[in-house]
Amino acid sequence: MQISSIQNSLTAIMSMHTAQSAVAKASERISTGLRVNSAADDPAGAGVANKLKVQVGSFSKVLDNLSQGTGIVQVVDDSLTQMVDALSSLRVASVASMGTLSTDDRNMYQTQVDEYLAVIDSISSNAMWNGESLMSDEVTKSIQSGINSGDTTSLSLEEMTVSSLSLTELSVASTSDADASVELIDTAIGTVSNYQSYIGAMENVLDIQSNVATSNITNYSTAYGHIMNADMAQETSNLASAQIQRDAATAMLAQSHTMNKELVAYLLMSGMS
Repeated sequence: MQISSIQNSLTAIMSMHTAQSAVAKASERISTGLRVNSAADDPAGAGVANKLKVQVGSFSKVLDNLSQGTGIVQVVDDSLTQMVDALSSLRVASVASMGTLSTDDRNMYQTQVDEYLAVIDSISSNAMWNGESLMSDEVTKSIQSGINSGDTTSLSLEEMTVSSLSLTELSVASTSDADASVELIDTAIGTVSNYQSYIGAMENVLDIQSNVATSNITNYSTAYGHIMNADMAQETSNLASAQIQRDAATAMLAQSHTMNKELVAYLLMSGMS
């Protein structure tokens, strides 16, 4: 006679270890919320997830850069709107000076003209971003609008001052001077308006690029989540199933030990009789 239940015990032990490993894996995924907690869980998936994570981080930085660019063009846009208002008031004062006026009246209008010119330069000098003037000089800013080298958007900022608008010597001392001043102001208004149109277009461009970056962040994050995140319902089911298998294997192992003991006891009793 052979004690054949030893093989049953080994099978039960193997099943118990397998089930316990499944319990541990399901428990880990439930506790972390991740399906992939190490590269061993899904080697290929982990590699893809790492690439997606890099993409998300890169586009997040791009979004920050575009936000900075949008802030710059908004400051310039608001400043240009104020400048057009000042130029409009300047034109009104110049037109009023084209009539037959007394010297005192002309001096009054000249004072207004000088004040409006000072306002224009004040608007220009106060157009700042991070301590840098945006309207005092011509400058080109390169904004990183993509995640690859060379994916940049150029923003050309123009000088918008009394000097650059050729309004430095503006005078209404006579009718002819006032007439000439109106022509210069009209040219300046056209220059500012054209530049403001460009700034508005660039704001739209940066807004579109921001939407693209946001969309990419959302899409890559979703793809990353599909790979990395655990299906909680599935893992809960796996945990319950593995626990049942472990308990069953434990019970079978205990039963196998009991059978061996009973068989040995029987053989001992038989030998004594």
